[in-house]
Amino acid sequence: MGIVIAIPNDGSLASEIGKKGSQNGITYYDRKMGGEDIVALLPSDVAGKFYALGEAVSLADVVVISTANIDSLFGESVIAAYLLEKKVIFTDENDISGILKSIALKEYLFCNRKMIIEKIISACAEKKADAGELRIDLDKAFPVKGIGTVLLGFVRSGKVKVHDTLQLNGGKEILVRSIQVHDSDTQEAKIGDRVGLAIKGADHNEIEKGDILSSKGMPKTDSFTSDIYMSPLCKEVDIENAGYTLVSGFSVVNCRITREKDLFQIKLERPTALLESDRFVLIREKSPRILASGKILKRQ
Repeated sequence: MGIVIAIPNDGSLASEIGKKGSQNGITYYDRKMGGEDIVALLPSDVAGKFYALGEAVSLADVVVISTANIDSLFGESVIAAYLLEKKVIFTDENDISGILKSIALKEYLFCNRKMIIEKIISACAEKKADAGELRIDLDKAFPVKGIGTVLLGFVRSGKVKVHDTLQLNGGKEILVRSIQVHDSDTQEAKIGDRVGLAIKGADHNEIEKGDILSSKGMPKTDSFTSDIYMSPLCKEVDIENAGYTLVSGFSVVNCRITREKDLFQIKLERPTALLESDRFVLIREKSPRILASGKILKRQ
């Protein structure tokens, strides 16, 4: 079983937690500790690709937020974790008790940087290794000579085995030829693992960041009904008929919003791999950029 953490605002802390690996909007840091595989997600370029903060936080089991610098990125990281209802571990460099009085985080604690790994493992102790139907969110596809198409992504639920036949966005059937976790061959991967899959059934240029492999496929959608929860910093904003960027896992897409009684209709710019019960954040261009969150209630 793997543990996925987001470190949205401190590259040096990510380096302390794991070894730097691949980069695709997010830089990955890997660490093996006993029976635990930890992957830390650090947004690579918040100034140019702010949506990566939403990606990292929405994928994480735990969000680790550094208090070394109390700046706008710190505040946006806290709001993203709050809106997505994530467990949060704060480092203890600075006292932020006054800030937290205005943001009702559900579950958080403070920790010295030297003890951060132990706290991460403890916070994820109840995570179930085989929970739910298989779902793999993909962030990269590329060809490898002599192997064929290779996919990178996270097992979000369930487990995948060599020779499994899966569906890509509810369409093409994909055969899993081999699996790697932390660059080591394995016969199966479980929830939280960052996997490399050698597959048969699709070419790398048919697969986009944000696509989903599952045992029970679901086609992409371009609209859905949702609830909306506003950031405590943006409560007075009228979100209807304005454009935003929706971020959920590796899916990043522009959208427009209209109200339907107590719920909202979200119209996406293009069909996107999103499933019912997925949570998302809405981002806008001006500050504060983290505007709201929601959960997909019914796909159209």
